[in-house]
Amino acid sequence: MICKNCEEKLENDAQFCDNCGAKVIVNRITFKQLVTELVINVFGIDSKFFLTLKKMITSPDEVLTEYLTGVRKKYVNPFAFLAIGAGLSLIIFNYFADDFINMQSNFRSEDISKLKETANLDVSAFKNVSKEELQKMETNKKMAQKQLEVSENMMQFMLHYYNLLTFLFLPFYALLSKWTYRKPHNFGEHIVMNSYLYGLTTYFSIIAFIAAMLIHPSIYFYSVIAYILYYLYAFKKLYNLSVGKSVLKFFRFLIGLLLLVIILLVLIGIVTFILAKFGLTKI
Repeated sequence: MICKNCEEKLENDAQFCDNCGAKVIVNRITFKQLVTELVINVFGIDSKFFLTLKKMITSPDEVLTEYLTGVRKKYVNPFAFLAIGAGLSLIIFNYFADDFINMQSNFRSEDISKLKETANLDVSAFKNVSKEELQKMETNKKMAQKQLEVSENMMQFMLHYYNLLTFLFLPFYALLSKWTYRKPHNFGEHIVMNSYLYGLTTYFSIIAFIAAMLIHPSIYFYSVIAYILYYLYAFKKLYNLSVGKSVLKFFRFLIGLLLLVIILLVLIGIVTFILAKFGLTKI
């Protein structure tokens, strides 16, 4: 047998050329082979990925423990695991952008309706009111319009920069889990753990989003509860906690989560306002 790349003579059962190192190709190209190579080369998805995905569902504590203690070749890199999920989410959420925005708006549909009513108020239609009252109504109208604009810009920002936000949120989630569970893991190890856990929830969120479009929008909202329960389940197994301690950790987690949500909303609001001011959210 001759190497087709360098024409070096090879053994009949050789898989690689000893001279140039090229892989020996004996089979014809098939569609299945092309799809497999595309998935592996473009998305970095191989057998390690599917093993990691499967075990993150069935035994997340095993993946986290083994990776942190040095078993690295067995599993896909935690940041790659998260990046693939974030990339797929970015593609799907942007493709169904209108549905994504509607689902996010449904979470506070009553508030949005009131804001729209105030923002579209015809102040000139009110005749028998004082000048001060008219000024107050005009101020409320402008504030409602600004709130709707900021909300819209925030949604657009989340859509266009979903993958970036995923990695920006990662240290906050690690801080939350570190604050909740503390020892024996350090902050860096919590970054790795949350990369895997957060990564899996991105895959779940895609499934929940598609189910919400097909069945009911509330599915996407309530899926958040499933993510929280999954986090608690994973850490319960990882730290071998009793039911009582898990409940205490759950309340500590909720307090930390509330503080984290407030901080993140403030930060997102500030960033969105700055980008909107310079017209950077209009993509």
